[in-house]
Amino acid sequence: MFEVRDLTLAQGARPLWQGLSLTVKAGERLGISAPSGYGKTTLGRVLAGWQPVRAGGQILLDGQPVPEQVTGYNPIQLVPQHPELTFNPYRTTGQALWDVWRPDDAMLARFMVKPEWLSRKPGQLSGGELARIALLRALDPRTRLLIADEVTAQLDPQIQRQLWLELMRECEQRGLGILIFSHQQALLRQICHRVLRFGEVPAEQEPMVCNVA
Repeated sequence: MFEVRDLTLAQGARPLWQGLSLTVKAGERLGISAPSGYGKTTLGRVLAGWQPVRAGGQILLDGQPVPEQVTGYNPIQLVPQHPELTFNPYRTTGQALWDVWRPDDAMLARFMVKPEWLSRKPGQLSGGELARIALLRALDPRTRLLIADEVTAQLDPQIQRQLWLELMRECEQRGLGILIFSHQQALLRQICHRVLRFGEVPAEQEPMVCNVA
């Protein structure tokens, strides 16, 4: 189980999160909904160990504190809102993926990653194509918690639906916990077991962009 206890984050003199507590059990999908600028992206980066701006509180996995600097493979994986920025522009996307693990052809097909994309460099692929590779890279079998920060926002509805169906399948079959940040409240209601809302999140006026049923 992943647990956050009384976490306080600040960016310079600006407080972001104060006294945040949450849990994500194995196989659970927890949604986080908050207005733009609330600090969701910073929270995801801190939980994944990408940046140390923690002012107080604890982050635990299976009851043990998660070190701020993880050595070896980090079982808490973040796919950020702009995953294309996580690729080295001078290496192929296949090299970036295989540095972590080697998914088989069936796994590539499930997440709609064409094998020929892996021989190309990031600048030769679209943002949506890179998002799928980044997501697949984070699904190494050693991953215990996936933090998805608007991970499908730049994809069309049909691809969004397929990816979320596959992520839900991974969640259920291997006990993967998923923490999901999204502005799409209708999506969160469909895919999450629970949703935590912070700040004044405006009511959603537009129809669902991704029907996962």
